[in-house]
Amino acid sequence: MEKKMTTMIAAVAVVAVVLVAGAFVILNNDDDGTKNAAIASQLQIRGNANDDYTIDGKDLDIVNDVIAGTKTLAEYPLADVNNDGDVNDADVSLLKDLIDRKDGTTVYVVCLDRNGDSTTVQVTYPLRNVVPYGTNMQLPTLYANGGQYVAGYFVSSYDTAEASISSTARNLEGSQRSISDAAWSNFTALDAALDADPSISGGLGAILVDYSGIAQITEKRMGDLNAAGIPMICYESADATAEITTVLTLGFLFGGECETMGVKYAQTAWNLIKEINDKLKDVKDEDKTSYICCTMYIYICGASSSFNTSATTAGGVAYASLNSDFNSTYTKNSTKMTSVEALSKFTDVDVIINNRSMDWGLTAEEIKDLVIDTWDHDNSGKSSTEYFAKFLDKLVYIDNLLPGAVKLAYMAHAMYGDTFSREWADGVLQDYIDMGTLPLNGQTLGTVLAYIDLSTYNDAVKA
Repeated sequence: MEKKMTTMIAAVAVVAVVLVAGAFVILNNDDDGTKNAAIASQLQIRGNANDDYTIDGKDLDIVNDVIAGTKTLAEYPLADVNNDGDVNDADVSLLKDLIDRKDGTTVYVVCLDRNGDSTTVQVTYPLRNVVPYGTNMQLPTLYANGGQYVAGYFVSSYDTAEASISSTARNLEGSQRSISDAAWSNFTALDAALDADPSISGGLGAILVDYSGIAQITEKRMGDLNAAGIPMICYESADATAEITTVLTLGFLFGGECETMGVKYAQTAWNLIKEINDKLKDVKDEDKTSYICCTMYIYICGASSSFNTSATTAGGVAYASLNSDFNSTYTKNSTKMTSVEALSKFTDVDVIINNRSMDWGLTAEEIKDLVIDTWDHDNSGKSSTEYFAKFLDKLVYIDNLLPGAVKLAYMAHAMYGDTFSREWADGVLQDYIDMGTLPLNGQTLGTVLAYIDLSTYNDAVKA
Protein backbone atom coordinates (compact mmCIF):
# COMPACT_ATOMS: atom_id res chain seq x y z
CA MET A 1 0.00 0.00 0.00
CA GLU A 2 1.42 3.35 -1.02
CA LYS A 3 2.24 5.61 1.89
CA LYS A 4 1.55 9.32 1.68
CA MET A 5 4.12 12.08 1.46
CA THR A 6 4.32 15.28 3.47
CA THR A 7 2.78 18.33 1.79
CA MET A 8 2.91 21.97 2.84
CA ILE A 9 -0.16 23.59 4.31
CA ALA A 10 -2.14 25.92 2.05
CA ALA A 11 -1.25 29.52 2.81
CA VAL A 12 -4.86 30.44 3.51
CA ALA A 13 -4.88 28.20 6.58
CA VAL A 14 -1.67 29.33 8.21
CA VAL A 15 -3.18 32.13 10.26
CA ALA A 16 -5.89 29.88 11.65
CA VAL A 17 -3.77 26.91 12.63
CA VAL A 18 -0.41 28.38 13.53
CA LEU A 19 -1.63 28.57 17.14
CA VAL A 20 -1.51 24.77 17.46
CA ALA A 21 1.11 24.99 20.21
CA GLY A 22 -0.60 27.74 22.17
CA ALA A 23 -3.56 28.09 24.46
CA PHE A 24 -5.94 29.69 21.94
CA VAL A 25 -9.36 28.36 22.86
CA ILE A 26 -12.99 29.38 22.77
CA LEU A 27 -14.86 28.14 25.79
CA ASN A 28 -18.57 27.56 25.16
CA ASN A 29 -21.36 25.42 26.46
CA ASP A 30 -22.15 22.47 24.23
CA ASP A 31 -25.47 22.29 22.42
CA ASP A 32 -26.87 19.99 25.08
CA GLY A 33 -26.24 22.57 27.78
CA THR A 34 -23.31 20.83 29.42
CA LYS A 35 -20.34 22.91 30.41
CA ASN A 36 -17.73 21.12 28.38
CA ALA A 37 -15.15 23.24 26.65
CA ALA A 38 -15.36 23.45 22.87
CA ILE A 39 -11.81 23.37 21.60
CA ALA A 40 -10.95 25.95 18.95
CA SER A 41 -8.46 24.72 16.34
CA GLN A 42 -7.35 22.01 18.73
CA LEU A 43 -8.33 18.89 16.77
CA GLN A 44 -5.64 19.31 14.16
CA ILE A 45 -7.43 17.54 11.33
CA ARG A 46 -8.51 19.09 8.04
CA GLY A 47 -12.25 18.66 7.81
CA ASN A 48 -12.73 19.96 11.36
CA ALA A 49 -14.22 23.03 9.72
CA ASN A 50 -15.89 24.50 12.79
CA ASP A 51 -12.75 24.20 14.92
CA ASP A 52 -14.20 22.07 17.70
CA TYR A 53 -13.10 18.74 19.15
CA THR A 54 -14.59 16.34 16.60
CA ILE A 55 -15.57 15.84 12.97
CA ASP A 56 -19.29 15.50 12.34
CA GLY A 57 -22.25 16.78 10.34
CA LYS A 58 -21.69 20.37 11.52
CA ASP A 59 -18.44 20.38 9.57
CA LEU A 60 -20.20 19.05 6.47
CA ASP A 61 -22.73 21.90 6.68
CA ILE A 62 -19.88 24.43 6.66
CA VAL A 63 -18.12 22.77 3.72
CA ASN A 64 -21.35 22.85 1.73
CA ASP A 65 -21.84 26.52 2.66
CA VAL A 66 -18.32 27.32 1.43
CA ILE A 67 -19.09 25.59 -1.86
CA ALA A 68 -22.38 27.51 -2.10
CA GLY A 69 -20.60 30.82 -1.41
CA THR A 70 -22.45 31.69 1.78
CA LYS A 71 -19.27 31.13 3.78
CA THR A 72 -15.64 31.61 2.73
CA LEU A 73 -12.54 29.45 2.90
CA ALA A 74 -10.74 32.37 4.56
CA GLU A 75 -13.21 32.12 7.44
CA TYR A 76 -13.10 28.33 7.61
CA PRO A 77 -9.66 27.21 6.37
CA LEU A 78 -10.03 23.65 7.65
CA ALA A 79 -12.97 23.24 5.26
CA ASP A 80 -10.28 22.46 2.67
CA VAL A 81 -10.40 18.82 3.67
CA ASN A 82 -7.90 17.51 1.10
CA ASN A 83 -5.50 20.48 1.32
CA ASP A 84 -5.60 21.37 -2.39
CA GLY A 85 -6.46 25.05 -1.90
CA ASP A 86 -10.06 24.69 -3.07
CA VAL A 87 -13.33 23.44 -1.59
CA ASN A 88 -15.48 21.30 -3.86
CA ASP A 89 -17.22 17.94 -4.16
CA ALA A 90 -13.95 16.09 -3.53
CA ASP A 91 -13.83 17.65 -0.07
CA VAL A 92 -17.43 16.64 0.57
CA SER A 93 -16.68 13.04 -0.39
CA LEU A 94 -13.58 12.85 1.81
CA LEU A 95 -15.34 14.53 4.72
CA LYS A 96 -18.19 12.02 4.57
CA ASP A 97 -15.64 9.23 4.86
CA LEU A 98 -14.12 10.99 7.88
CA ILE A 99 -17.54 11.40 9.48
CA ASP A 100 -18.15 7.68 8.94
CA ARG A 101 -14.67 6.91 10.33
CA LYS A 102 -14.10 4.77 7.26
CA ASP A 103 -11.05 2.52 7.38
CA GLY A 104 -8.43 3.40 4.78
CA THR A 105 -9.44 7.06 4.55
CA THR A 106 -6.67 9.56 3.91
CA VAL A 107 -6.52 12.07 6.77
CA TYR A 108 -4.77 15.42 6.39
CA VAL A 109 -3.16 16.31 9.73
CA VAL A 110 -2.05 19.83 10.60
CA CYS A 111 1.22 19.85 12.57
CA LEU A 112 4.72 21.36 12.56
CA ASP A 113 7.60 20.83 10.16
CA ARG A 114 11.32 20.75 11.00
CA ASN A 115 11.42 24.55 11.06
CA GLY A 116 8.48 24.88 13.43
CA ASP A 117 6.16 26.12 10.69
CA SER A 118 2.68 24.79 10.07
CA THR A 119 2.43 21.97 7.58
CA THR A 120 -0.04 19.27 6.58
CA VAL A 121 0.85 15.58 6.41
CA GLN A 122 -1.20 12.67 5.11
CA VAL A 123 -1.82 9.52 7.15
CA THR A 124 -4.18 6.61 6.74
CA TYR A 125 -7.10 6.19 9.15
CA PRO A 126 -7.00 4.51 11.57
CA LEU A 127 -3.38 5.27 12.33
CA ARG A 128 -1.33 2.20 13.21
CA ASN A 129 2.30 1.18 13.71
CA VAL A 130 3.67 4.44 15.08
CA VAL A 131 7.06 5.24 16.60
CA PRO A 132 7.08 8.09 19.14
CA TYR A 133 10.28 9.95 19.97
CA GLY A 134 10.81 11.58 23.35
CA THR A 135 8.94 11.26 26.63
CA ASN A 136 6.94 14.41 25.86
CA MET A 137 5.47 12.68 22.79
CA GLN A 138 5.48 9.12 24.03
CA LEU A 139 3.27 9.84 27.04
CA PRO A 140 0.60 11.75 25.05
CA THR A 141 0.48 8.73 22.73
CA LEU A 142 -0.14 6.51 25.74
CA TYR A 143 -2.59 8.95 27.37
CA ALA A 144 -4.73 8.57 24.23
CA ASN A 145 -4.55 4.80 24.96
CA GLY A 146 -2.51 4.40 21.80
CA GLY A 147 0.22 2.21 23.33
CA GLN A 148 -1.30 -0.79 21.57
CA TYR A 149 -0.40 0.83 18.24
CA VAL A 150 3.25 1.56 19.05
CA ALA A 151 5.43 -0.56 16.77
CA GLY A 152 8.73 0.73 18.11
CA TYR A 153 10.23 3.23 20.53
CA PHE A 154 13.63 4.81 20.90
CA VAL A 155 13.66 4.65 24.69
CA SER A 156 11.32 3.73 27.54
CA SER A 157 12.51 5.06 30.89
CA TYR A 158 9.46 4.73 33.13
CA ASP A 159 8.35 1.19 33.85
CA THR A 160 4.90 2.05 35.19
CA ALA A 161 3.96 5.21 33.27
CA GLU A 162 4.98 3.62 29.96
CA ALA A 163 3.76 0.09 30.71
CA SER A 164 0.95 0.31 28.13
CA ILE A 165 3.41 0.32 25.22
CA SER A 166 2.65 -2.78 23.16
CA SER A 167 4.58 -5.84 24.30
CA THR A 168 5.44 -6.47 20.65
CA ALA A 169 6.93 -3.00 20.13
CA ARG A 170 10.61 -3.03 19.21
CA ASN A 171 13.16 -1.20 21.34
CA LEU A 172 15.15 0.81 18.79
CA GLU A 173 17.85 1.54 21.37
CA GLY A 174 18.03 5.31 21.29
CA SER A 175 18.12 7.61 24.31
CA GLN A 176 16.06 10.40 25.85
CA ARG A 177 18.04 13.12 24.12
CA SER A 178 19.47 11.58 20.99
CA ILE A 179 18.80 9.15 18.18
CA SER A 180 22.09 7.53 17.27
CA ASP A 181 22.83 6.39 13.74
CA ALA A 182 22.43 2.81 14.95
CA ALA A 183 19.01 3.59 16.45
CA TRP A 184 17.93 5.30 13.23
CA SER A 185 19.08 2.27 11.27
CA ASN A 186 16.92 0.13 13.56
CA PHE A 187 14.01 2.45 12.84
CA THR A 188 14.34 2.17 9.06
CA ALA A 189 14.81 -1.60 9.37
CA LEU A 190 11.58 -1.82 11.36
CA ASP A 191 9.74 0.05 8.61
CA ALA A 192 11.14 -2.32 5.98
CA ALA A 193 10.18 -5.37 8.05
CA LEU A 194 6.62 -4.15 8.49
CA ASP A 195 6.39 -3.24 4.81
CA ALA A 196 7.41 -6.80 3.89
CA ASP A 197 4.85 -8.37 6.22
CA PRO A 198 1.85 -9.47 4.12
CA SER A 199 -0.45 -9.19 7.15
CA ILE A 200 0.27 -5.45 7.47
CA SER A 201 -0.83 -2.78 5.00
CA GLY A 202 2.41 -0.90 4.47
CA GLY A 203 5.21 -0.14 6.93
CA LEU A 204 5.23 2.43 9.71
CA GLY A 205 2.15 4.65 9.86
CA ALA A 206 4.00 7.68 11.24
CA ILE A 207 6.84 8.88 13.42
CA LEU A 208 5.57 11.07 16.27
CA VAL A 209 7.97 13.79 17.43
CA ASP A 210 7.91 16.41 20.16
CA TYR A 211 9.36 19.60 18.69
CA SER A 212 11.86 19.95 21.54
CA GLY A 213 13.63 16.94 20.02
CA ILE A 214 13.38 18.01 16.39
CA ALA A 215 17.16 18.41 16.09
CA GLN A 216 17.34 14.61 15.96
CA ILE A 217 15.31 14.62 12.75
CA THR A 218 18.11 15.96 10.59
CA GLU A 219 17.67 16.98 6.97
CA LYS A 220 19.13 13.63 5.92
CA ARG A 221 16.76 11.73 8.20
CA MET A 222 13.85 13.78 6.91
CA GLY A 223 14.94 12.64 3.46
CA ASP A 224 14.82 9.05 4.67
CA LEU A 225 11.27 9.57 5.92
CA ASN A 226 10.14 11.11 2.65
CA ALA A 227 11.79 8.37 0.60
CA ALA A 228 10.06 5.69 2.66
CA GLY A 229 6.76 7.57 2.73
CA ILE A 230 6.69 7.81 6.54
CA PRO A 231 4.85 10.96 7.67
CA MET A 232 6.17 12.92 10.64
CA ILE A 233 3.55 14.28 13.05
CA CYS A 234 5.23 16.90 15.20
CA TYR A 235 3.83 19.11 17.98
CA GLU A 236 5.32 21.19 20.79
CA SER A 237 3.84 18.63 23.13
CA ALA A 238 6.10 19.48 26.08
CA ASP A 239 3.87 22.51 26.62
CA ALA A 240 0.87 21.57 28.78
CA THR A 241 -1.72 23.05 26.43
CA ALA A 242 -0.13 21.66 23.28
CA GLU A 243 0.00 18.27 25.01
CA ILE A 244 -3.79 18.41 25.26
CA THR A 245 -3.98 19.09 21.52
CA THR A 246 -1.63 16.18 20.89
CA VAL A 247 -3.68 13.69 22.89
CA LEU A 248 -6.93 14.84 21.26
CA THR A 249 -5.53 14.60 17.72
CA LEU A 250 -3.78 11.26 18.22
CA GLY A 251 -6.91 9.86 19.83
CA PHE A 252 -8.90 10.77 16.73
CA LEU A 253 -6.31 9.24 14.44
CA PHE A 254 -6.13 5.96 16.38
CA GLY A 255 -9.92 5.82 16.37
CA GLY A 256 -12.44 3.90 18.43
CA GLU A 257 -12.07 4.12 22.19
CA CYS A 258 -8.88 6.15 21.71
CA GLU A 259 -10.95 8.93 20.15
CA THR A 260 -13.37 8.79 23.07
CA MET A 261 -10.45 9.01 25.50
CA GLY A 262 -8.88 11.92 23.63
CA VAL A 263 -12.10 13.92 23.83
CA LYS A 264 -12.57 13.24 27.57
CA TYR A 265 -8.92 14.07 28.21
CA ALA A 266 -9.10 17.36 26.33
CA GLN A 267 -12.48 18.54 27.56
CA THR A 268 -11.50 17.92 31.18
CA ALA A 269 -8.33 19.93 30.57
CA TRP A 270 -10.01 22.89 28.93
CA ASN A 271 -12.65 22.99 31.66
CA LEU A 272 -9.77 23.19 34.14
CA ILE A 273 -8.12 26.04 32.24
CA LYS A 274 -11.44 27.88 32.17
CA GLU A 275 -11.75 27.42 35.93
CA ILE A 276 -8.26 28.83 36.48
CA ASN A 277 -8.98 31.79 34.22
CA ASP A 278 -12.33 32.48 35.86
CA LYS A 279 -10.92 32.43 39.39
CA LEU A 280 -7.98 34.68 38.48
CA LYS A 281 -9.79 37.08 36.15
CA ASP A 282 -9.87 39.88 38.71
CA VAL A 283 -6.19 39.56 39.65
CA LYS A 284 -4.34 42.56 38.27
CA ASP A 285 -1.16 41.93 36.29
CA GLU A 286 0.96 43.59 38.95
CA ASP A 287 -0.51 41.27 41.59
CA LYS A 288 0.09 38.03 39.74
CA THR A 289 2.52 35.50 41.15
CA SER A 290 5.96 35.52 39.55
CA TYR A 291 7.77 32.28 38.90
CA ILE A 292 11.06 30.81 37.74
CA CYS A 293 10.93 27.33 36.25
CA CYS A 294 13.72 24.79 36.57
CA THR A 295 14.30 21.28 35.29
CA MET A 296 16.82 18.50 35.90
CA TYR A 297 17.22 19.86 39.43
CA ILE A 298 19.56 22.80 38.78
CA TYR A 299 18.83 23.87 35.21
CA ILE A 300 17.06 27.22 34.86
CA CYS A 301 14.50 27.48 32.09
CA GLY A 302 14.57 30.39 29.66
CA ALA A 303 11.50 32.45 28.79
CA SER A 304 10.59 30.34 25.75
CA SER A 305 10.77 27.02 27.59
CA SER A 306 7.58 24.98 27.52
CA PHE A 307 7.77 24.81 31.30
CA ASN A 308 7.42 28.60 31.39
CA THR A 309 4.57 28.71 28.91
CA SER A 310 2.74 26.09 30.97
CA ALA A 311 3.13 28.09 34.18
CA THR A 312 1.78 31.16 32.40
CA THR A 313 -1.29 29.14 31.40
CA ALA A 314 -1.65 28.28 35.10
CA GLY A 315 -1.96 31.99 35.86
CA GLY A 316 1.55 33.08 36.74
CA VAL A 317 3.84 35.68 35.26
CA ALA A 318 7.31 34.68 34.11
CA TYR A 319 10.04 36.31 36.19
CA ALA A 320 11.95 36.81 32.94
CA SER A 321 9.32 39.38 31.92
CA LEU A 322 9.88 41.31 35.16
CA ASN A 323 13.66 41.23 35.49
CA SER A 324 15.71 42.14 32.42
CA ASP A 325 18.95 40.93 34.02
CA PHE A 326 17.48 37.47 34.56
CA ASN A 327 16.00 37.46 31.06
CA SER A 328 19.31 38.33 29.40
CA THR A 329 21.21 35.78 31.52
CA TYR A 330 18.93 32.81 30.91
CA THR A 331 18.19 32.89 27.20
CA LYS A 332 18.44 29.19 26.43
CA ASN A 333 15.74 26.58 26.83
CA SER A 334 17.61 25.49 29.96
CA THR A 335 20.89 26.63 31.49
CA LYS A 336 22.77 24.78 34.21
CA MET A 337 23.52 26.82 37.32
CA THR A 338 27.25 27.47 37.42
CA SER A 339 27.31 27.96 41.19
CA VAL A 340 25.10 27.84 44.27
CA GLU A 341 24.89 31.63 44.03
CA ALA A 342 23.38 31.61 40.54
CA LEU A 343 19.96 32.80 41.74
CA SER A 344 21.18 35.04 44.56
CA LYS A 345 20.22 38.25 42.75
CA PHE A 346 16.67 37.10 42.09
CA THR A 347 15.31 36.36 45.55
CA ASP A 348 12.25 38.55 44.98
CA VAL A 349 10.68 35.90 42.77
CA ASP A 350 7.52 34.45 44.33
CA VAL A 351 7.77 30.76 43.38
CA ILE A 352 10.32 28.38 41.88
CA ILE A 353 8.71 25.49 40.02
CA ASN A 354 11.10 22.60 39.47
CA ASN A 355 9.90 20.07 36.90
CA ARG A 356 10.99 16.54 37.70
CA SER A 357 10.00 13.33 35.91
CA MET A 358 9.05 10.73 38.53
CA ASP A 359 7.54 7.34 37.77
CA TRP A 360 4.59 6.15 39.83
CA GLY A 361 3.27 2.91 41.28
CA LEU A 362 5.17 3.59 44.52
CA THR A 363 4.78 2.36 48.08
CA ALA A 364 4.59 4.82 50.98
CA GLU A 365 8.21 4.04 51.85
CA GLU A 366 9.34 4.57 48.24
CA ILE A 367 7.52 7.89 48.11
CA LYS A 368 9.20 9.02 51.33
CA ASP A 369 12.62 8.08 49.94
CA LEU A 370 11.90 9.80 46.61
CA VAL A 371 10.81 13.01 48.34
CA ILE A 372 14.03 13.14 50.32
CA ASP A 373 16.22 12.17 47.38
CA THR A 374 14.60 14.82 45.18
CA TRP A 375 14.87 17.61 47.74
CA ASP A 376 18.43 16.74 48.79
CA HIS A 377 19.61 15.58 45.35
CA ASP A 378 23.38 15.44 44.97
CA ASN A 379 24.57 17.53 42.02
CA SER A 380 28.24 16.61 41.60
CA GLY A 381 28.90 16.97 45.31
CA LYS A 382 26.51 19.80 46.10
CA SER A 383 22.99 19.29 47.38
CA SER A 384 20.07 20.99 45.63
CA THR A 385 19.35 22.58 48.99
CA GLU A 386 22.56 24.59 48.57
CA TYR A 387 21.42 25.92 45.20
CA PHE A 388 17.98 26.79 46.55
CA ALA A 389 19.00 27.75 50.10
CA LYS A 390 17.32 31.16 49.83
CA PHE A 391 14.22 29.74 48.19
CA LEU A 392 13.30 26.60 50.14
CA ASP A 393 9.95 28.05 51.23
CA LYS A 394 9.26 29.06 47.61
CA LEU A 395 10.44 25.85 45.92
CA VAL A 396 8.12 23.12 44.63
CA TYR A 397 8.71 20.03 42.50
CA ILE A 398 5.99 18.87 40.09
CA ASP A 399 6.01 15.50 38.34
CA ASN A 400 6.57 16.17 34.65
CA LEU A 401 5.10 12.80 33.61
CA LEU A 402 1.58 13.77 34.66
CA PRO A 403 -1.14 14.80 32.20
CA GLY A 404 -0.82 18.43 31.12
CA ALA A 405 -3.95 19.54 32.97
CA VAL A 406 -2.77 17.92 36.18
CA LYS A 407 0.55 19.77 35.96
CA LEU A 408 -1.36 23.02 35.43
CA ALA A 409 -3.45 22.31 38.52
CA TYR A 410 -0.40 21.80 40.73
CA MET A 411 1.27 24.88 39.23
CA ALA A 412 -1.85 26.92 40.02
CA HIS A 413 -1.78 25.60 43.59
CA ALA A 414 1.93 26.45 43.93
CA MET A 415 1.30 30.04 42.82
CA TYR A 416 -2.14 30.70 44.31
CA GLY A 417 -2.51 28.32 47.24
CA ASP A 418 -5.31 30.31 48.84
CA THR A 419 -7.39 30.05 45.67
CA PHE A 420 -6.42 26.56 44.52
CA SER A 421 -5.96 24.17 47.41
CA ARG A 422 -3.79 21.06 47.41
CA GLU A 423 -6.98 19.01 47.72
CA TRP A 424 -8.33 20.69 44.59
CA ALA A 425 -5.18 19.83 42.63
CA ASP A 426 -5.26 16.27 43.95
CA GLY A 427 -8.87 16.11 42.76
CA VAL A 428 -7.77 16.94 39.21
CA LEU A 429 -5.27 14.08 39.35
CA GLN A 430 -8.03 11.82 40.63
CA ASP A 431 -10.24 12.85 37.69
CA TYR A 432 -7.57 11.68 35.26
CA ILE A 433 -7.04 8.45 37.17
CA ASP A 434 -10.79 7.80 37.06
CA MET A 435 -11.25 8.54 33.34
CA GLY A 436 -9.37 5.40 32.33
CA THR A 437 -6.28 6.68 30.59
CA LEU A 438 -3.96 3.67 30.64
CA PRO A 439 -0.72 5.19 32.01
CA LEU A 440 -2.57 5.89 35.27
CA ASN A 441 -4.35 2.55 35.35
CA GLY A 442 -4.39 1.14 38.88
CA GLN A 443 -2.84 4.25 40.45
CA THR A 444 -4.10 6.20 43.46
CA LEU A 445 -3.19 9.47 45.10
CA GLY A 446 -1.05 7.36 47.41
CA THR A 447 1.05 5.77 44.66
CA VAL A 448 1.83 8.91 42.62
CA LEU A 449 4.27 11.50 43.92
CA ALA A 450 2.84 14.50 42.11
CA TYR A 451 4.01 17.44 44.19
CA ILE A 452 6.77 18.21 46.68
CA ASP A 453 7.17 21.35 48.76
CA LEU A 454 9.05 22.13 51.97
CA SER A 455 6.21 20.80 54.10
CA THR A 456 6.18 17.54 52.14
CA TYR A 457 9.94 17.22 52.63
CA ASN A 458 9.80 17.94 56.35
CA ASP A 459 7.06 15.35 56.80
CA ALA A 460 9.13 12.77 54.92
CA VAL A 461 12.18 13.44 57.08
CA LYS A 462 10.15 13.04 60.25
CA ALA A 463 8.44 9.83 59.07
